[in-house]
Amino acid sequence: MYRQVESELGVIGPAITMLSPAPELLAPVWALLRESLLVGGPEERKAKEVVAMVIAVRNECRFCTDAHAMMLHAAGESEAAEAVRSGRMPPQWAALAEWALEPGPEGPFPAEAAARFIGTALVFELITRLVKALADNESPSPVTRTRLGRQVASRLVREAVAADLAPGASLPLLEDLPDWVRELEVREPAWAAGSPVGRAYGTVRAMAGYGSMLLSDQAADAVARTVGAGASALGARPPALAGAADLPSQAALGARLAVSAALAPDAVEESDVEEWRGEVFSDHCVVYLLAYGAMTAVDAVQDEIASESAATGGIDA
Repeated sequence: MYRQVESELGVIGPAITMLSPAPELLAPVWALLRESLLVGGPEERKAKEVVAMVIAVRNECRFCTDAHAMMLHAAGESEAAEAVRSGRMPPQWAALAEWALEPGPEGPFPAEAAARFIGTALVFELITRLVKALADNESPSPVTRTRLGRQVASRLVREAVAADLAPGASLPLLEDLPDWVRELEVREPAWAAGSPVGRAYGTVRAMAGYGSMLLSDQAADAVARTVGAGASALGARPPALAGAADLPSQAALGARLAVSAALAPDAVEESDVEEWRGEVFSDHCVVYLLAYGAMTAVDAVQDEIASESAATGGIDA
C-alpha cells in the first residue's frame, strides 16, 4: 500500500501514517482517497482538489489545507490555491465550493463523475477530523507554510497530479485483509454502488464501525445520538454526551472521545486518551475508537446525500 501511495499520491505524510497501527483500516481509507480524488484525469483532479481544500479550510485542518494547496499549485492553479486557502472563492470555482460545503447527489460536474466527487467530499470530512485528533495539525513542512514554499514544493508532486490513473487499482488491497474482517458486512452506498468508490466507502464504513465494539452498547448508542444531533459542523468543544449520567465513568470517557473525534477533534486530549486506554487498550484500539467517532459524523453527511437523492427520485437511501 505504501508503494502505491508514494507512486500515485507522490508523498507519504501523516494523513496516511497516522492510521498505521490499524493497517486493515488504513487500506480502505487509502482506497477511498485514491478512487475518489486521484482517479478521473488531470482536469477532474483539479476540481476535486478545490473540494478537498474547501472542506479542509472549513474544518480548520492546517495540514490538509497546505497539502492540497500544494497539489493545486502542481495542477497549475496557483491563484486558486491561495484564494481558497484564504477563504476567498474564485468565481470559476464558486459553484463547486458551495457544493463542497453542502454536498448533494448532483453538482457542477458530469453525472458520471458524481461518485468520485461525493467520495472526495466524504473522505476529506473523515481525514480532516482524524488529522486533528491523531496527528499534529500543522503544515506538512516549514516550507509549505509560505506561498513560495508551496509553489516550489509542488514540483515534487506535479507528475503525480497530472497522472490519469485507472480506477480500481487499490481494490486488491482490500482482498488481503485479515479473516475477521471478512465477517463484517460491507454495504456499498447506492450513489456509488458497483463502483470502486462504493466498494471503498462501504469497507471504510464497516471497518470504522468495528470501533463501536470498544464501547458498551449503551455507550455506542450515546455516541450515535449525540453525533446525530450535531453532525453538521465542527466546533471547539464537543456537545454534552447524551445519557452520560447513566454510563460508568470509563465508558462515558470512551464515548466522549468518540464524539470529540466526530464534532470537535481539537478537543481530543492525550491525557484523556491515556486514561481511557489504561493497561487494556492499544494504539490499534485508539485509532479504531477515534475513527469510529469520526466516521459516525461522516456517515451522517452521507445519509443526507442519499436521502436527498431518494427524495428526488434517484438512489435509495
